[in-house]
Amino acid sequence: MRLRKHERESKRQRGQFMTPPPLARRIVSGLPIESATRILEPSCGDGSFISAIVDRVSTASTGGRIGEVKIVGVEVDPVLVQKSRALVQDQDAWGDSVRVEVMHADFFREYLSRVAFGSIAGHDGFDLIIGNPPFGGTFDHTIEDALDARLGKRLGKKIKKETYAFFIVACIDLLRVGGRLTFICSDTLRTIPTMMGLRYLLMELGDVELRDLGAFSEETDYPMVVLDFVKKGRPGLVSRNAQTIDGGAIRSTPNRSWGITPELSRLFSGPLLGDRFIASSGMTTGKNALFVREVNGRRQLLEPYRFEFYDALVTLDYELARARLGKISTKRRRELRAAETKGETERRLGVTPRREPLTVQLPDPRYRPYNKANNQLLFAHPTHYIYWEDEGDAVLTYKRTGNWYLRGVGGQPYFGREGITWPLVSTRFNARYMPPGYILDSGAPCAFVREGVGRDEIFFVLGWLLTDLANRVLKTVINHTRNIQSKDFERMPYPWWVDAGRRIAIIENVKAVVAEVAGGRAWTWRDIRTSGLNEMFGAPSPRDVPQESGGVSTPKRQIDLLAVAE
Repeated sequence: MRLRKHERESKRQRGQFMTPPPLARRIVSGLPIESATRILEPSCGDGSFISAIVDRVSTASTGGRIGEVKIVGVEVDPVLVQKSRALVQDQDAWGDSVRVEVMHADFFREYLSRVAFGSIAGHDGFDLIIGNPPFGGTFDHTIEDALDARLGKRLGKKIKKETYAFFIVACIDLLRVGGRLTFICSDTLRTIPTMMGLRYLLMELGDVELRDLGAFSEETDYPMVVLDFVKKGRPGLVSRNAQTIDGGAIRSTPNRSWGITPELSRLFSGPLLGDRFIASSGMTTGKNALFVREVNGRRQLLEPYRFEFYDALVTLDYELARARLGKISTKRRRELRAAETKGETERRLGVTPRREPLTVQLPDPRYRPYNKANNQLLFAHPTHYIYWEDEGDAVLTYKRTGNWYLRGVGGQPYFGREGITWPLVSTRFNARYMPPGYILDSGAPCAFVREGVGRDEIFFVLGWLLTDLANRVLKTVINHTRNIQSKDFERMPYPWWVDAGRRIAIIENVKAVVAEVAGGRAWTWRDIRTSGLNEMFGAPSPRDVPQESGGVSTPKRQIDLLAVAE
């Protein structure tokens, strides 16, 4: 049975990755902690940061520090609370001026109430907030919507509902002006578009320093960074590994990227791919095994099921079992109760296994090619088809009456359109031409020309995506992770610096290569590089300026991709 996210096992649900004590001590040792009197660790786990802070503050206290220091740890896991308390209690060299409390509480519940934190930090807020907030964990579903309402939007920008992101935003609220926040967090903070709102918030409210962490612990090899933020209440500087990142360059990127360089920022002085294309992810069927079939070498597929429709009574219980967090609005509850009272029915899909699978010879009007992800370049014949009789009635009915996360149909307006596609999970754009006729899968995002944009742009941009420069931009500036979302495509710079002559040559040659690959020729990245696309696209010089069509740089030698590859 599929578990709801909030019902998963504890460690996975909470996103717990314990900080090794040597790492906690190293981070604490580098902080200007001497003047901090109110310190918070909002997810203290087994106490490694609390212990390191106590050691550091106690040393400062014995050296003549004046005033009481209040150190507060918060932890939701009762087992870890006991570990934290035991670790701190074992340390007897605090000095009378150091007070430590480890609270057994949900940080977000305490944040929403503000009672505990307000009494500890006073009107101004905490001097230092430090720790390793959960990454990829879940929220208490009973307060999830309240948290989203409080933390999900700042300075007009959306904050992704991710545990570490919400921890950062909440802790910025609890930090005094001039205070410092130091967190170990996911390096997804650097570039990914969904963290743009968080990057914007941090930049607008203070100074930001990122330090690549390297190895974290044996628990995970996921790349981490140390975020050091000083709250100023006004825009500040951003740096990574002690190198300042130009603020103008950051603002030139559509995702406010902290991976931008002065050299690459020139590419963003003109239009973006999103000005000429619209990109979309496809749909999730919910269970591909029910509808998607692999094609064999004889252009056949095996259909193991019969699909039939039936009428089922509408009930509130059925809808509650499929609703997000088991919640349905009051208005919708009234509608469902009324429908249930009247004995109303809805059309649902029944799926029955065949005694023997049916062999289907393609083409068959009941099946459409399905855009499953693959790493082939330039072109790929369909490897899978989807049952799509009566314009997908069976699939769409199954989704419409299923769990809440199935009920949208991603990319539906673009089903059947010609475009560009690539696998969602990849280290670079393994881009290929997608002919008309496909139904789109969520694992292979696609891009389509906007109204009024010529078809040749498909082949021009396809060539651009296969260059080293485009992929450097992608993985340095747009999204350095292994995911390549549909919006990542739209945020890529359009190659406005390519002059008209080279543009024509690129389009003609890419079309020819696509035809070659469709005819059975294998094509690899080595072929792409030697075919001259890198040289044909080049890069803008400081003298180049964006133009609506083409660039102003001196035309270069036109290279026939096929001739060079031969």
